[in-house]
Amino acid sequence: MLVKFSEKLLIQLRGEIEKISVEETGPFKILAAILRAIRSALKELKDHLKQNPFKDKAEQIHFFKHIKPLFYSLRIYYLEKYNIETSIPAGDSQTLKNFYTDELKSVQRFFQHIYFHYQYYRLGATELDELYFVRGVEVQSVLIPEVPEPDPEFSTSCDYLFSKIIAYELLQDYLLKALAKLDPSLSNMPSEEKVTPELKWTGDKINLVEVIYGLYFTGQLNNGNADISAIIRFMERHLQIDLSRTYRDFLDIRNRKSTSPTRYIEQMRESIHKRVDDDLALKKPRKTNYKSGI
Repeated sequence: MLVKFSEKLLIQLRGEIEKISVEETGPFKILAAILRAIRSALKELKDHLKQNPFKDKAEQIHFFKHIKPLFYSLRIYYLEKYNIETSIPAGDSQTLKNFYTDELKSVQRFFQHIYFHYQYYRLGATELDELYFVRGVEVQSVLIPEVPEPDPEFSTSCDYLFSKIIAYELLQDYLLKALAKLDPSLSNMPSEEKVTPELKWTGDKINLVEVIYGLYFTGQLNNGNADISAIIRFMERHLQIDLSRTYRDFLDIRNRKSTSPTRYIEQMRESIHKRVDDDLALKKPRKTNYKSGI
């Protein structure tokens, strides 16, 4: 119930942010409206928890590790993005490249400073979940950076940190795309940070959305701990495709009436079966006609 409620709420929030970005004018008005929308969504999430307490510790860990950070990360990301956009210097292309490169280095320094927790996040580790994502548990460690004053009913020792990691990954993608517009080659970037990888999705976007949700619902990544937003960001970065409307695309898939919601996956299945059948047919030994000597 909690997962379904939060997924629906997140879809609504992302849709509202898209609408605000189109309809509002001026960076400050856009930021203010987005922050109001996020604050409202977080309040709904908190109210839902009051009315529907966690069933067990596992549900609590999942919420503070995977659900709440998806919402709060948007607040951190849009605040940081606003600060960058309102600080862009006037100047030529090289000036802008230097500016975005410095901002990117700042983001990467953050990941270096929290290296242990960043690896814990990226690997989908679970060993310390009961310390990091259970309310009321205090972790006395210099490895955990200072965080805002927590709400004891709606926070744990590391849910804010995971929110910030997600936000800074979004910020890193934003900065890399800004740099790519100025210098598509990005020859001075480490290969793992390039935004022009070798492969590009050229099929219908909705087909990729089917694959993404198939991977998510069957728990194929990070031992089933990879959240849907992380998978979307990975596909965007490595397949050079804009997936900002993925949630709406999934609603379209879910509401299909004349065709199956897994139309593309079924097409893949048929193609694989056909290829296997063709290969097996080629490998069948040819019968010898002994009478004719053939």
